[in-house]
Amino acid sequence: MTPYRLTRLAERDVTDILRESARRFGPLQRDRYAALIERAVLMVADRPERPGSRPRDELAEGVRSFHVELAAGRRGAASHTLYYVPGSSIGLADAVLILRVLHDAMEPGLHLTGGVE
Repeated sequence: MTPYRLTRLAERDVTDILRESARRFGPLQRDRYAALIERAVLMVADRPERPGSRPRDELAEGVRSFHVELAAGRRGAASHTLYYVPGSSIGLADAVLILRVLHDAMEPGLHLTGGVE
């Protein structure tokens, strides 16, 4: 399996997402959502250009996106999207770098400036 890294911003995104999930839906749902996010990350780490992922070169060269609900296999299971780059395009060999984990209501172009942190 391909290793992965999260930027500081992506780590903060996940922390904030899980905090809000616990507040709104309780600790059990938070844990389920954490597992779903982790599964989505592992899926793109294993196969960065997997079916369901999309090239997002309009955001920055080499950026791809993958909706977390695809890891659940059903629509409506998640409201967040991973934005990442295959590490080979940024000198991380076979790693994948998760840039951000953004809510569907967020405009990625406003939140992906600065790229790698």
